[in-house]
Amino acid sequence: MIAFPGPASALVTLPVAPDRDGIARVLRLERFARETLPGLRATIPAFNRLLVEGTPSLWDPSEVGARLETGARAALEGEPEAPSAALVTLPVCYDGELAPDLEDVAAIAGLTPDDVARVHSGTTYMVLATGFAPGFAYLGDLDARIAAPRLASPRASVPRGSVGIADRRTGVYPADGPGGWCLVGRVPSPFFEDAAERIARFTAGGSAEFRRIGRKDYEAECR
Repeated sequence: MIAFPGPASALVTLPVAPDRDGIARVLRLERFARETLPGLRATIPAFNRLLVEGTPSLWDPSEVGARLETGARAALEGEPEAPSAALVTLPVCYDGELAPDLEDVAAIAGLTPDDVARVHSGTTYMVLATGFAPGFAYLGDLDARIAAPRLASPRASVPRGSVGIADRRTGVYPADGPGGWCLVGRVPSPFFEDAAERIARFTAGGSAEFRRIGRKDYEAECR
């Protein structure tokens, strides 16, 4: 459950699924760590794991391990409280070449492309983790009806703002680059032009939703 990957760091893995419940419990553990670990410098919550980094001169692995064990047990008890964070709303267009894999996802689901867009944009998601690229958030849990596997061969280049699906997660590519998720729509690129803003937009435990827009509104947002 607890590993020590560095001289002043610890990685706690809770025995729960890496989903909404998992990150809520990890955030409970993070609060405990911030309140009880001396010399704590940074915490990184993700899915069902918490990485903590401390000050080497104040770092006693035995003491840190014992305290984190106590915190982990407490985090697993009862129902975790819902994280409080501002809701991020992103407009997305599920149209034509902006959604190159939408028809394939619909075929897997046995639905129409419009149904997939409706289901995808009708859910409020939780930020389960951030990473992969600065400003990228792993959002879950995706409705099981439209879950789809990663592409067998990743694309060498995915346009900024592309909305992807992989298994029970969804997310938005914040910059041009490679990617292996199924692309079902696109957020207007201006939403990701400011690097500092896109990095600060999502935090673990936060909420996000997609607001469906038409092609005309998408093009207007891109001007």
